[in-house]
Amino acid sequence: MSISHSVTTMLFLAATVFAQGALASIADNLAYNSPSFRVPSLGHDRRAVQHQHKRWEYYDGQVSFPYGVASGDPWPESVILWTHPVPADTSDTRPVCLEYQVSASNDTFDNLLASGQVWTTVDVDYSYKVEAGGLQPKQTYFYRFANCADKSNVSPVGRFKTIPEETDNEVDSVSFAVYSCSNYPFGFFNAYGNAARRDSIDYAVHVGDYIYEYQGDGCTSETACYGDGRDIGRVPQPNKEIFTLDEYRERYKTYRSDPDLQLLHQTHAWQLVWDDHEVADNTWKSGSADSNDTLAGSYNGTSFTERKAHAVKTYFEWLPIRTVDTDDALRIWRTFKFGTLADLIMLDTRQYNRDLTDLYYNTDDVKAIQFDEARSLMGGRQENWFYGQLKNASTRGAQWKVVGQQIVFAHIETTDNVDSWDGYDANRRRVLDTIKDNEIDNVIVISGDSHANWVSDLAYDNRTGYDSSSGSGSLGVEFAGTAVSSPSSFGYNSTLNSPLSKDHYTSVAEKLIGNATANVELQWTEGATRGYFELYLSRQNATAVYYGIDDVRTRNSDEKVIATFVVEDKANKLARPVAGGSVESGLLRTAFP
Repeated sequence: MSISHSVTTMLFLAATVFAQGALASIADNLAYNSPSFRVPSLGHDRRAVQHQHKRWEYYDGQVSFPYGVASGDPWPESVILWTHPVPADTSDTRPVCLEYQVSASNDTFDNLLASGQVWTTVDVDYSYKVEAGGLQPKQTYFYRFANCADKSNVSPVGRFKTIPEETDNEVDSVSFAVYSCSNYPFGFFNAYGNAARRDSIDYAVHVGDYIYEYQGDGCTSETACYGDGRDIGRVPQPNKEIFTLDEYRERYKTYRSDPDLQLLHQTHAWQLVWDDHEVADNTWKSGSADSNDTLAGSYNGTSFTERKAHAVKTYFEWLPIRTVDTDDALRIWRTFKFGTLADLIMLDTRQYNRDLTDLYYNTDDVKAIQFDEARSLMGGRQENWFYGQLKNASTRGAQWKVVGQQIVFAHIETTDNVDSWDGYDANRRRVLDTIKDNEIDNVIVISGDSHANWVSDLAYDNRTGYDSSSGSGSLGVEFAGTAVSSPSSFGYNSTLNSPLSKDHYTSVAEKLIGNATANVELQWTEGATRGYFELYLSRQNATAVYYGIDDVRTRNSDEKVIATFVVEDKANKLARPVAGGSVESGLLRTAFP
């Protein structure tokens, strides 16, 4: 063999090895699975992506991290890490290489417990999402991302905690901050920043409406319009209702620029599910309030199916969530097991296979079918999975069964809302039948969507065997939270005194809870404040602490505890007196003789 031929062979082999390494580094970026590698419209062919770029080159300039860092879907041995680097030279479209680094200390990253160099490209809009493995359960870790071309060019340092192994009997506490409905133009995300700075919980849970698809500045008035974002400098981009992949990506960039949202992502691992506005208003399996697959229901040629594909793809690109098998349809439902203390069962009652919902123009039609036996919020496969998860949790000895989902579960007849579980009466009865027939204790449903606070015992709609004053006959408890910033369903409010008074919210609450025969399982409701609640689980009880924020039209740290509720182990009802007998805002049922 000649020297020249030998050199050529070695160069070819070196290039092949490098190419294989480059392919592997792209494969490790889970953003290319957004959300599925099985469905062509929902993911990427990595080899095709690889062939679009020179295999031996990546961007060698500086990068910034304007959207921060995030972690999510923690398991005992791994976690999903996320960031979104932006090249200083935006005209350079070569792949960006980052090294993710996980350490036991935020003081030094010299001894890495997990690391790897992974590429991201314009194909996923530079989203960077990896699974960091080889970790230990119940441990707090720190992480960051370093530019492969310059290791001194690093991201902010993030923090997360892994969850216990499912057989761990020694776990005696776990806590969550629970959020929903963060609408950028309607107000600042104070609720996220307050919880991050107080740092009193283990994990953050978001049960939907992480973004909104609406246009922000859409009015024609010369002065700021209600909720358009101009008066507080929060007009979401692009300034239109969004339909295309690029538009959804641009909207997430707006939301993820918020410093309070970034801070909570940086300091805590999240578990998330979506509601409707991550796609469009009042979505169901075949459309939304303003789009479907007919010519009249499309928008500039974008059908609902195409719009939904764009929306869910972007959701998985931008959020630290694992890709769940999508062999039959889109799936996001999954369970987290916190030793034998608790199972967190995350449902999709909106996007997966939901039957027809209220689209505003068909309200009477939906009311006419709300009691139909076949109606389902989640489709047969997910329903069966859910009931199996409840029974399996009970069988394996999980003390608390926390069901994270979108819409208000308890029967609230005076709201007449058939977009909630009230529009799917048989499906709700099947859930309660599963709990009762299998004698499943300690079920807690956590909900969002409604932009108001609701706390209820859970009973059948006819309340057979249920006593409101004692809670006897209750099968579980629901904690439903208000919005991070979306306007109250009790009426718009920027502060407690303007433009609506506190008396207005009290009168609405009285109509909901002051009737001796209506909504008797509803024990507290409140609509004046924005905020969130924290849920603390122990071997003795579950405690929900509700935080209220009077004003989200300015960025501030003002919040107050407005109510605290306790559920004792195996009681399956709210402890009496409910909320210790008093609340700072809203009304308790016990306020009425």
